Amino acid sequence: MLHTYKTALKYTWIGLLILTLVLYFVFPSWFTIAAFKAVCNENQSLVLLMYCALVLLRSIIFIPSTAVLILGLALYPNDLWFLLVINMIGIVLGSLFLYAAGKMFTPDHFFSKKTARRFPAIKEKINQHGFWIVLGWSFFPVVPTDLICFVAGATRMKVVTFLTAMFLGELVLVCIYLFTGKGIMDWIF
Repeated sequence: MLHTYKTALKYTWIGLLILTLVLYFVFPSWFTIAAFKAVCNENQSLVLLMYCALVLLRSIIFIPSTAVLILGLALYPNDLWFLLVINMIGIVLGSLFLYAAGKMFTPDHFFSKKTARRFPAIKEKINQHGFWIVLGWSFFPVVPTDLICFVAGATRMKVVTFLTAMFLGELVLVCIYLFTGKGIMDWIF
């Protein structure tokens, strides 16, 4: 089942990439800032709906939350509290989904053979210091938070501990992105 899902996801991504490239070369005017602004202004309700859907579904299609947040900042630069709330809801729901997925599969399903051999040691560390590991991991912007969600689920970390640590780390990171991003946008534009 996992192999079929991975294959379908791979071909979906390849298809979307090819479609985007074809559209870019056939209709280059669609990919300008002016076109983006015109579409957003003419379809504000649809853009809002699509943005909310992207926030909620981004973890399933493995889009980094930072990219979605930056898109939201470009779309709604004066609605920082809305962006904070909607992105945190999406991050929490996506993290729960990935945590549940981690619980469903055995370590052999999504870890390499080398990492699967180290799984007992990883599980022990998560059981001892899981809160701090998840908190630090989710706050550190270079590493994908989705991975620690899988690991927390696979190691059967307590869901309340996992969610609390992940929420706090992501909350700090999202606030930094939003408020410094807004400041940078105001300074540049």
